[in-house]
Amino acid sequence: MTTNSNPHTKEQAPAFGMHERHLRRKDGNPLYGVPAPRYGIADYLQARRLDSEELNDFQGEMQTVIQQAINLPPNAESEVVLELRGKLDQLYTRCSGFDASCGSHKQAIRKLIEVVMTAVWQASAGDPMARMELEQEEVARQQHYCLLEYPLISDLMRPDTPITQAELIPTLLQAEEDELEAVLWLFEPEQLDDIRAQASELLSRLQGEGHDLPEAWENLQAIIEHIETEL
Repeated sequence: MTTNSNPHTKEQAPAFGMHERHLRRKDGNPLYGVPAPRYGIADYLQARRLDSEELNDFQGEMQTVIQQAINLPPNAESEVVLELRGKLDQLYTRCSGFDASCGSHKQAIRKLIEVVMTAVWQASAGDPMARMELEQEEVARQQHYCLLEYPLISDLMRPDTPITQAELIPTLLQAEEDELEAVLWLFEPEQLDDIRAQASELLSRLQGEGHDLPEAWENLQAIIEHIETEL
C-alpha cells in the first residue's frame, strides 16, 4: 500500500538505495507533514548521489573484508574469527538496503559467513554447550536474513538511517502489509504501545484536518492486532 500520490515517482523503477527510497515515502505524503512535503528533481538527484556513494563505500569495504577472510589463517584466534564474522554480518545488512542488482553480493557474503563459521564449528567440536549455542545462533541468523528481505528493516537497522525518530510512525503507517508485520517484530511490547498511541494521535489529528487515509488506518489496526496477539 502507499499514501504517496506524487505522479513523478510512481512510474520510476524502484529506488536502489535507502536515501531515495525514503524520499519517495515522504513525497506528497501528508503523514510526514501538512502541507505534504514535495521534492523536486534536485532532491532526487541528491538522494541518488548519496545512495551511489554508499554503494561505492560498501563495495570497497566488501573487498577489504573478503581479503581478510582469504588471509585468515587456519589456526586464527576465536576473537579474530568472530570479529570477521561481525564485519560480514554488517556488510549483509548494508547490502540488503540495495535493490536486487546486489543479490550476488548477498550470496557471496553468506558463503563467506559459512566459511568463517566452519572454523568456529570445528573449534566447538568437543563442547556440547558451545555447539548448542551455535545451533541457536544459526537459527537466529536465518531468521535475520528473512527479515532483511524487507528494505524497510534494513533502513531502520542502519545507524545512519535517513528515517528520523519523528518519521518512524509515518513510515510504519505507509508500509506494505507484509513489510509492516515483519517490522513490528523488531519492537518490544512497551515500544509497540507507544507506537500505537502516537499513530492513533497522528491519524486522528489528520482526519480532523480533512485527510482521509484509509490505508494508514488499516496499518494502525494491524499494529493493534499485533499487540493483542502478543498479550
